[in-house]
Amino acid sequence: MEACELVRLFLNKAIVPAEPKRAGNPGYGIKTAIRVLVYSRLKGLANDTQIVWHLQRHKEDKKALRLHSIPNRTTIGRWWKRYLPALEEVMIKIASLIKDNIHTTHLIVDSTPLKDMYDLDAKWGFSSRGPVKGFKLHVVVNQLGLPLKAKVTPCNRFDSIFLPELIEDLEADYVLADAGYDSLDNLKAVKAIGAVPIIAVNPRRKGKKGKVSNAVFFGGRRWPVEQLNGHFKDNVLRGCWVRPKGLLKKASMVVAGLISVNVTAVVALVEGSGGLKEASRYWD
Repeated sequence: MEACELVRLFLNKAIVPAEPKRAGNPGYGIKTAIRVLVYSRLKGLANDTQIVWHLQRHKEDKKALRLHSIPNRTTIGRWWKRYLPALEEVMIKIASLIKDNIHTTHLIVDSTPLKDMYDLDAKWGFSSRGPVKGFKLHVVVNQLGLPLKAKVTPCNRFDSIFLPELIEDLEADYVLADAGYDSLDNLKAVKAIGAVPIIAVNPRRKGKKGKVSNAVFFGGRRWPVEQLNGHFKDNVLRGCWVRPKGLLKKASMVVAGLISVNVTAVVALVEGSGGLKEASRYWD
């Protein structure tokens, strides 16, 4: 399905939060801005300049996005910084469409590094491959690998503390996470939503009762979040987070990318496909 059609289907009055009226030039409006930002990720446009060039070359897309004129590069840059809360709200609403139509058997929590050596907001941290400087995407997916909640932080933030926030208000039979999330607070957070915690053993907490038996169950069920992380960075973000500066703008780009994953997935699910692998063939 073409990107503009996906934007028209999902980013409408029912999804984009209303913006209070203000005096002066009305500008483009929040709905138009959100359409353009998500559209840029559906098309894989690397930066704000490419967005402008693309709209100049594709007048039919400009019309479909309800743009009365093509915004300049600095205007789009301000949208990324201004509309992160609106993008997060849109993501939650679209994720709710998935939750309402697909029973969530598993929630899988993980993080993946977004390497960036030059941003002043970037920090040194650790990943499974060793030290890395940049940012982290903390995400929770369902058993199909579709993202339901996410958060972007500098790389020096510890993964474990974000699990309660990521699973809050979600429902599932099981919550899976690796050893980085092994803590009493996370066990309590999982049980609070009525799920069974399947958290890999942290060697520093070895010997705690009831944990070793989870290892076999956990082993073969973590792949959906790994599949999302690889697909998302390679095929959706395409390194777009590297050139912009500041955590806020990078976080908005990531959330817009996650929205684009879910809107293509919804179309795939309606047409009878299931999971991230099948949804990916809808990429424009």
